[in-house]
Amino acid sequence: MRKRILTLVTLLTVATLGLMACSSPNLYNDLIYKDLNASTPTVNAEHQLGIAFGGGGIRGFMHLGVIKALEEAGIKPNVVSGTSAGSIAATLYASGMSYQAMAAAIEDVGMSDIADFVLSSKGLVNGKNLSDWINAQVEYDDLADMPMPVAVTATNMTTHNTVTIRSGNPGHAVQTSSTIPGVFIPVEHQGDILIDGGIFSVVPVYAAKQLGAKRVIAVDIYCHNQTQPQVSASQLTLAVFRMQSCRLSQPELDSADIVISPLYEPNGIGGFDDKTQAIQAGYFATKAVIPQIKALLLN
Repeated sequence: MRKRILTLVTLLTVATLGLMACSSPNLYNDLIYKDLNASTPTVNAEHQLGIAFGGGGIRGFMHLGVIKALEEAGIKPNVVSGTSAGSIAATLYASGMSYQAMAAAIEDVGMSDIADFVLSSKGLVNGKNLSDWINAQVEYDDLADMPMPVAVTATNMTTHNTVTIRSGNPGHAVQTSSTIPGVFIPVEHQGDILIDGGIFSVVPVYAAKQLGAKRVIAVDIYCHNQTQPQVSASQLTLAVFRMQSCRLSQPELDSADIVISPLYEPNGIGGFDDKTQAIQAGYFATKAVIPQIKALLLN
């Protein structure tokens, strides 16, 4: 019996290790970024409308509902920005994908498609799966070549600043913006260490303004619906991180002309199975403010 138990434990260990790969460095020197400056646009042209897609992990499916409602109303932004999960929506949207194309792309996507688990002291997820998935969806090799100006944010741990990535490999940019500290292996760029853009900028309103947007619609999928955490070490740690990031980002969120705040909170990683519910939440929240958006554009 003891031998059978030892054999079973050995097999389970081997199977677990087989599902995990050794990590490889995320050295992306192709990315071009600038420190975020909230007050001064870095482009010469002015654009009427920008949308800032906020971060929030698997809550990001709500962004598809926002895009669907805007498409139905005939409203299309001139520029987009994105943080973390919002960088996925912003990049796909800027590449020219419609709601239907994006919905089809994410229909069967699961955790294993975007999370490459690894054995590393730097993190649990390498991040390259997410990068490869993004590059498989878009037809452009550089963010700067996309038909709609786009910026994604990241946090530079070397300079302690938020940066906006506007040029470089789309997948690399999204991976960098989505590099949750302690979970994803950080991205390295010419000596800088880059992680998730949501540390200081959960909803990248300033990044949209940096692109020249005169009016900005912010999509907050993370900060407005913070729930009472369970009294456990892991839950409290996550809740504190969320509270701090949202408090730091509040002045930026307040600077938006309109804030869309969908009412949906996923139940753990099971949110991958609730895509429809998340999309509907984004859709109905946006439908409710369509008159405000049209009035904003008329004025």
